[in-house]
Amino acid sequence: MQTILGNKKSQRSYLRLFIVDCLAILCHEIAGSLDMSKTKDPLNLTGRLKLDDKAALLRKRFQDKPDFTISDAASVLQEKQSTLYWTLHKLTNKGYISRIGQGLYSFQNRREESIQPILSTLASGILNVLRETGHDFFISGLDILAVFAEHVPETYPVLLFAGKSDADEVTNILARNKIDVVPYANIQDYPAIRQMSSIGELALLIPTQEFTYATNGLASFEKAFVDLYYEVSRRDYPLSMQELVRIYLNMRRRMSLNTNRMVKIASRRNIQQDIRHIVEYDAITDAAMEFVNILRKRNQ
Repeated sequence: MQTILGNKKSQRSYLRLFIVDCLAILCHEIAGSLDMSKTKDPLNLTGRLKLDDKAALLRKRFQDKPDFTISDAASVLQEKQSTLYWTLHKLTNKGYISRIGQGLYSFQNRREESIQPILSTLASGILNVLRETGHDFFISGLDILAVFAEHVPETYPVLLFAGKSDADEVTNILARNKIDVVPYANIQDYPAIRQMSSIGELALLIPTQEFTYATNGLASFEKAFVDLYYEVSRRDYPLSMQELVRIYLNMRRRMSLNTNRMVKIASRRNIQQDIRHIVEYDAITDAAMEFVNILRKRNQ
């Protein structure tokens, strides 16, 4: 009887050990499979990361390098192309990284080249005259952006902004200095100006109350681009759209554009949708472009 009981106790002990061993093996296999899933499918990991975490991953790899490409970022984040573009766009707008060229980014504070506007002879004359008067004014448009252009027209209207209360006095001052000024409200488009054979070089006077984006009589590059885009796209300013595109691409290549500021400036002229589409063009997928083109055809 004692032998039988002893055998039963031994069997129960072996059974317990067998169950414990099985559980240990099962736990080990589960842990191993989880590690493999993380290795094989990193999209599941990075897809749930916050923007701060994605920035940290990129910084760990590229902070000591002068720049990195979209392909470099893809090798770290392992995101789909469309998601990756949006990630880089958000990281740039939030200030984590700088976009220093077409498809080129950096964590380092890049020393931007000193870029100064190349004013036309007329714009330089206006600047010299009005700086002595104390009136609020600034020059914008092509005079500010000519430094980025490849083909600048021989003559073009100067975009001159002045305070609403100063506009008449500014016009009189410039007239006394033999500088032709056309009030903005007096024309519908630039072909009308070109028909005025008695006028050669001239300034287009635009009343404004906004001087936030100008310093020492000169508009910022972002403000100048928005103003020039408006005149080219809405009023047939004598500059081709192709040249305007080249100006924009050269601006992005040579400096760090504040695209959020550009959209904000554009909202004052009710063209924020245009400018937002332009500054986000490299984040817009081909599928989205195709979708919009189909919508336009349907609405024609």
